Amino acid sequence: MEIRQLRFAMLFLVLLMPVNAEAIAIGMPLPSARLGLAVGVANLTVNDPIAETGNEWVIRPINIIYTDELIASRRYWLEAFYQDAVLSASQHQLGQHVTQLGGRASLQRRVGTASIGESWLGAGLQASYDSYEKRHSVDSAGYLLASYLDRSGGQAALLLNYIFEKNISGRDVAIKLEQSIPLADGVSEFTIAVSLLFDY
Repeated sequence: MEIRQLRFAMLFLVLLMPVNAEAIAIGMPLPSARLGLAVGVANLTVNDPIAETGNEWVIRPINIIYTDELIASRRYWLEAFYQDAVLSASQHQLGQHVTQLGGRASLQRRVGTASIGESWLGAGLQASYDSYEKRHSVDSAGYLLASYLDRSGGQAALLLNYIFEKNISGRDVAIKLEQSIPLADGVSEFTIAVSLLFDY
């Protein structure tokens, strides 16, 4: 078992190292790793087992980003995030308080030309721990009709994203459009975010 783990670790290092090692060997510039912060808005809904929820636009608080190139025209984009949202109840929709803590990883490919700015198209996975509290329904007059138990647990989702990136006054600014699709009952959202990236 230890030998298998050692082989896996060596393979993982080999997959990470070739870009930098090759660049050093032939005298090319190294890929630029960058850290960033992002803020945005998200149109959020929850696939709840009791009933559907409404769509709500919520503020997406600051996310932490790390990105670096892999090979020509490809890079990875990592994010750590926290989200807090309140979905209002109506006669046919469940209300609840949703919190998420997790990470996202996407593999992106440069598309188009860079004359105006760089465009990246990507796909990836999201893993998070989600809590759904104060789940309730209301009657036609808006009074509490029923309350349901809180629920929580891990969630996985597929990601599709598009990023437009441009250097403005010496700073790399990126606009990201992203759709997350839960693999089970959970949060589905469309996000618009603005990121500021710094060389690392």
